[in-house]
Amino acid sequence: MISMARTVLVGVAGVALAAAITPSASAATYYNLVNQKSGKCMSVAGGGSTANGAKIVQWTCNDKGEQLWYRVGDQLKNRKSGKCLSVSGGGSPDNGAELVQWSCNGAFEQMWKPMDGYLICHKNGKVASVSGGGSTANGAKIVQWTAHGHADQLWRFDARVIDA
Repeated sequence: MISMARTVLVGVAGVALAAAITPSASAATYYNLVNQKSGKCMSVAGGGSTANGAKIVQWTCNDKGEQLWYRVGDQLKNRKSGKCLSVSGGGSPDNGAELVQWSCNGAFEQMWKPMDGYLICHKNGKVASVSGGGSTANGAKIVQWTAHGHADQLWRFDARVIDA
């Protein structure tokens, strides 16, 4: 009888622990996209402009809305603007084409596949990269480039649970 009571108490304690660590229904998971070389976050320029065409840059991570991204299928949407990470020029195939935010429209230049640390654009297979050969400065532009395996092209998704 005693071992049965212990089992019940452990079971109740396990349920209480699970409830304590489960995010509330109003919480959402966002991600900081952190560059391996600089340790800085992918951010919308201008303090988080909400305009179409606003440039994507790196900045010291601060968990503000312009640095928080969430996935909807293969799209990466910015928390502050609700716009999608996109390649400028309607998805230019050129190395050095800047990444911008744009109203989500399902175009291939707005589709991204994270794989082996890269963010690969569906439209042309190029990857998100920090300009200037991997500048570590705040405000360095994020561009697309042919994958070459250096740290300026590698990104990690750092999850952030934010109460809505």
